[in-house]
Amino acid sequence: MLPRSTQGESGTGGQLATIPQEPTPVPSSILQAKYTKVRKGERSVYWMMVPALLLLLVLVALPFLLSVYTSLTRLNQYTITDWLRAPFIGIDNYITAIRQGNALGASALQSVFVSVAFSIGTTVLLTPIGIIAALLVNKPFTGRRWIRALFLLPYITPVFVNAITWRLLFMTKWGLIDRTLGFLHIASKQTLWLIGPHSFWAMVIADVWASWPFLYLMVLAGLQGISDELYQSAFIDGASRVRSFFSITLPMLRPILGLALLLSTLNHFNNFTLPFMMFGTPPSPSADVLPLNVYVTSFQTFNFGLGSAMSIITLILMMIPAFFYIRMLRLGEESA
Repeated sequence: MLPRSTQGESGTGGQLATIPQEPTPVPSSILQAKYTKVRKGERSVYWMMVPALLLLLVLVALPFLLSVYTSLTRLNQYTITDWLRAPFIGIDNYITAIRQGNALGASALQSVFVSVAFSIGTTVLLTPIGIIAALLVNKPFTGRRWIRALFLLPYITPVFVNAITWRLLFMTKWGLIDRTLGFLHIASKQTLWLIGPHSFWAMVIADVWASWPFLYLMVLAGLQGISDELYQSAFIDGASRVRSFFSITLPMLRPILGLALLLSTLNHFNNFTLPFMMFGTPPSPSADVLPLNVYVTSFQTFNFGLGSAMSIITLILMMIPAFFYIRMLRLGEESA
């Protein structure tokens, strides 16, 4: 005879039904021990974050707070020896940066316009070049790997080499650009490319040549992830290559293309080496980008307070596109 605690009445098939047993209550001492163990594990995780937080404090928070404090003082070559006692002048440096700037260059406001035009113009010009180059080498053909390697040549060349090369090309009278344009009767052989208003376009052309492989690499990586079945289905439906590009390729490239355009814009806005090597200091007002203006203000006129104010303005401006991109990514995650 089976015990009643584990066997019930016999069923229609002659089998015994199992009676569910109530779970045995866990003693409160065991629960308390498990809870204490979990809390200790959480505290150990927090302690493991301490080195990273200390690094953030030393490398990010303290320099940022020091820059903000410096931007509110009249710190220059006369007060640098006792910088903690530099006269506190509030937001006067920010007002001076917008209205006047340093003694050798343009105001911060004018440099902002130059930097924004430079970053947007360069990105707009190099985007179709990068996309077309990526499409050309996406399909297999003989010698494709050599063409791919050749496309990377401007990107792997050091920036100062690019800048010096383009400086020589844009030299007045004997530079290759002036000679070629004069031979084609497009412009004078004595066009001033490195000073005056033409210096902006010289800077844009040099930066487009040096930077388009970055967008090419990003787009090529995105193209590798698009399935050929999509194009085959579109071909069966009668879609042309142009229609497939606008209906398949561009929508599939939208996330990586958005990231590439954001990084390209920020990189060009923060470009210092190229205009510094091409035009020297002080540069022409048309090429006086904001990073170069900050350098001249801080280390040539030794107005560190004004230079810090310009740096804070640069940081705020660079956070604007990053904020919109992060918001765009969140909207994409919510819609997905």
